[in-house]
Amino acid sequence: MSYFPVANEYIDGVFNEKTNLPPRWSFYVPDFDFDVKDFEKYEQQDNSEDDDIPTALKGFRVDFYPGDPNDPKCWSVAYRMLVVGMFAFTTLATGIYSTAYSSGINQMVEELGITNQSLPLLGISLYLVGLALGALIMAPLSETFGRRPMYIGGLTVFLALIPIAALATNFTMVIVARFLGAVAGSVMLSNVAGSIIDITDPKYLPLAISVYSFGPLNGPVLGPLIGGFLVEAWGWRSLNWMSLISTAVGAAFIMTIPETYRPTLLRKMAAQKRKEEDDLRYWSDFDDTVPLFRRIRTAVSRPFILSFTEPVLLFWNVYISVIYAIVQLAYVAFPIIFQGERGWSTSISGLAFLGVFVGIALVLATEPLLRKLVQRQPKNPDTGKPEPEATVLLICIGAVLEPVGQLMFALTSLPVEIPFYWSILSGVPFGYGFGLVFIYGTGYISNVFGMYATSASAGNLVFRSILGAVLVIVGKSMYAALTPRIAGITIGVAEVVLMPIPFIFLKWGKKIRQKSKLIRTLEEQAKKVGK
Repeated sequence: MSYFPVANEYIDGVFNEKTNLPPRWSFYVPDFDFDVKDFEKYEQQDNSEDDDIPTALKGFRVDFYPGDPNDPKCWSVAYRMLVVGMFAFTTLATGIYSTAYSSGINQMVEELGITNQSLPLLGISLYLVGLALGALIMAPLSETFGRRPMYIGGLTVFLALIPIAALATNFTMVIVARFLGAVAGSVMLSNVAGSIIDITDPKYLPLAISVYSFGPLNGPVLGPLIGGFLVEAWGWRSLNWMSLISTAVGAAFIMTIPETYRPTLLRKMAAQKRKEEDDLRYWSDFDDTVPLFRRIRTAVSRPFILSFTEPVLLFWNVYISVIYAIVQLAYVAFPIIFQGERGWSTSISGLAFLGVFVGIALVLATEPLLRKLVQRQPKNPDTGKPEPEATVLLICIGAVLEPVGQLMFALTSLPVEIPFYWSILSGVPFGYGFGLVFIYGTGYISNVFGMYATSASAGNLVFRSILGAVLVIVGKSMYAALTPRIAGITIGVAEVVLMPIPFIFLKWGKKIRQKSKLIRTLEEQAKKVGK
């Protein structure tokens, strides 16, 4: 195991001024008679063998042993399945809250006396901005303090803010509560992928990510579908109470999940061992004595650093963000077409999302077949497992299906003489394509960036949330200026233009990935910890 693991590369590169040692080793210097020069050689060499450990520290490295109950990957299969399921359920509940809001806009405008008809869309766009801001806080801090504190803090604040929106007497209260709620609730989008990697064997990671992705993918789709009926039955405020109850159920379970982040666990285990044995020689690969403020500063900047210095992440951020933003645009387009043009009621118009829901659900239903397809791809001779690019084949399938669904919708949604079921059926290939791109695109990012999966995912969340927020704001004007058909065709063409990105990674992804020093180091780190 490397003495200077990749954890320290992005946590802090500053050496101890007094000893010229990396921060984690300087912790031990006062108690042992070391020659500082003995450590300098570790900066330039691979210290993967036990023989390279300084004599005074041999036998004192704290790590998980095979079958260690402290290792989250050794939890029972049933419990890990339950954890993934509750992650999916809670994210589903928060996702429904994000978009069910659109079903109650007309009632809210009338009750709160809102005169600007475009103003209520801020409730959607600012929610997306809140998700982006929250990801920049929650994700990197989870890699500093651990996953569990972020879940407890984020979900507690999220639940506390929902009643404020439900009892609001003016629109300002609504959007402020939703914005701050999104910042806190972003923990369910930015942190869960990392948690799933913490507890899941790589072989079953695509399945676990697929199960979890049912929440973030279908939550926003189910929001208008469920919300329409709730609004007609109990009014727009009921949307908030429904979200409060459903999210609280999942949050109550998630708050009981033990810590899963390996560096946090091993740091605590080493500290506990030093205390119990009264011996400072016990250490872990992730010990760090960098000042807290500096660690937080570096952690918060990490998503930006990764997003703009790693070409792999930048390309996927752009592609996934455009696909995600187009789905967000549907929450603007569907009411225009089905309520405005076809005259459907609020409750019935929500059923227009049924095709998209079915398409996304089919991704989960066909996951065993998709996994077999991935397993048939060429194996890495060193690991005996498919390369990360094996899943890009599925993204390529999605990259073709989504614009097919988008263009089909654009051509069949209007005029009203065209039977409505054609536009709803177009949601099936659209939803299936979107599901493949989102699940396996974000899964690819998490797989490639390993220990920094949460920060990498946060960068992706920021990209897609901001672009989605912009399209929501300009979407209504765009559909009015271009007409729904031309606007829909324009969006479909944009998807076609971006289609080559996954195909490029399918063919040359491994070469692109191996050009990254960080990714190569992370892969070596993963091998050494036995992933």
